[in-house]
Amino acid sequence: MTTHAETPVDHAPAGGGKTPLIELKNVGKSYGNIIALSGINLRVGAGEVTGVLGDNGAGKSTLIKIMAGLHQQTEGELLVDGVDTKFTSPKDALGKGIATVYQDLAVVSLMPVWRNFFLGQEL
Repeated sequence: MTTHAETPVDHAPAGGGKTPLIELKNVGKSYGNIIALSGINLRVGAGEVTGVLGDNGAGKSTLIKIMAGLHQQTEGELLVDGVDTKFTSPKDALGKGIATVYQDLAVVSLMPVWRNFFLGQEL
C-alpha cells in the first residue's frame, strides 16, 4: 500500500521564519519492492505539537521510526535544526533531543503517565 501525505513545501518555515527543529523533505522508505512511505514533507517548529494520523498500514509507525533513529529513509532528507541528518540508532536521535512516546498511557503501569515520558532518559 502506498500512502502519500504532504505538508505544502512552499509555506513559511514553522516557528515564524526560523529554521524548523525537524524537517522532512520528500522522505520515502521502501522494504525491497514494497513502498511504505513516499514523498513525505513535514516541518515541525519550536513549541509546535504535530499529530500523525492515518489508517492501519499507512506508514505512521515507519515515519516515527525514521525520525527516532530506528529506521533510515531510503529517499529524501531528514533535517534537524537545518542540518541533513542520518540517524543510525535511537541513541543518535536522542542525542539531538528526539525520543518516542508510545501511545499506551503508561509503559510502566506503576508509574504516573508523566514519568513514563522521561523513562528513556532515565535508563
